[in-house]
Amino acid sequence: MTVKRCSHYVEVGPGKVSAPIRCQAFAPVQIRRATDTADFRAAAFLRAASFYSYSPDRSQYAARIHQRMKGDAEWAAIEAKVSGTDNNYKVMHGYLEPSTRLPAQDSATSQQVVGTLDLNQGLKLPSEELIGHLPRQSSRLQRAYLSNVCSAKAFQRQGVAAKMIQVAAEDAIKQGVERLYVHVAHDNHTAMHLYCKRCGFHQEQSESEGYARALSRPRRYLLCQRLV
Repeated sequence: MTVKRCSHYVEVGPGKVSAPIRCQAFAPVQIRRATDTADFRAAAFLRAASFYSYSPDRSQYAARIHQRMKGDAEWAAIEAKVSGTDNNYKVMHGYLEPSTRLPAQDSATSQQVVGTLDLNQGLKLPSEELIGHLPRQSSRLQRAYLSNVCSAKAFQRQGVAAKMIQVAAEDAIKQGVERLYVHVAHDNHTAMHLYCKRCGFHQEQSESEGYARALSRPRRYLLCQRLV
């Protein structure tokens, strides 16, 4: 079963973010759909920076090379989804957030991508066994999944992720989605608080310990939010 439509969202704001500098708490940000190569590249390298960590004994050079390799791979994957050359995705849309720098426009203010997520519209994600059950008589367009949700460290705990999720949910409703799903590791308490306490999700399913152990990863929950 393929994903019928995949949307990619990002949030963009002014200024330059470089760790360990902390951004201002109320820096203006804007969530929008990613539309061009610069947006997709920025989102890809933000994901590479967010999803991978390195042991202290690994050289900085080796870590940067690995991160660049993962960023290039994610960039290629996003471009394939958007262009339709990835057969698992028919349509892909994207939303960015301010943490990776974008090419300068006419404005004197620079912009960076600091967050990203995908909205995947379909009955299930490709190669995913933990799938939603609602609506029970669902067409492909009535169910959607969030994936690749991340934000830059300098912008965490400032409502960036919640804002992106809200915009993605509003867009999903316009596309006919009735239930929005997301997979979360059972020990990711920060993510559980974000989805369940701030965004209105509830737990619908959970994996067994044996199944997760067989795949050498933490047990996961499948969370659900009713949109309409």
